[in-house]
Amino acid sequence: MQSVAHDLSDSEISSLAVFFSTQHPPRVQGEHPPPPALVMAGKELAELGAAPDVPACFSCHAADGKGNGARYPSIAGEPVAFVINRLHEFQARAKAGTPSPGTMTAVAATLNERQIEEAAAYLSVIDP
Repeated sequence: MQSVAHDLSDSEISSLAVFFSTQHPPRVQGEHPPPPALVMAGKELAELGAAPDVPACFSCHAADGKGNGARYPSIAGEPVAFVINRLHEFQARAKAGTPSPGTMTAVAATLNERQIEEAAAYLSVIDP
């Protein structure tokens, strides 16, 4: 992908980001439903956040996680493993250097493993 993206202009990258942020792929089949307790805790985290450092997922990713443009993509309906892996990637970035306040890297740095599992559980069961 890097060899293709290397030649793209900022405008082309922005257009592609907007296009892909509006796509709604089918839900991944074959996953076992997450435990209801995790889903309910994840719903609270997504809608309300966790005091004092964790904002609600939907405060940036819009109502029901449907996304708010290229910067805040849709997170609704993502598979559990994808959400967990992605949040771990953000945490790794935070460990590599101090993240800018308000970024997903900064938010992920404040999450504990249980909160990551809760968010992933809830996001996986809501419709994209």
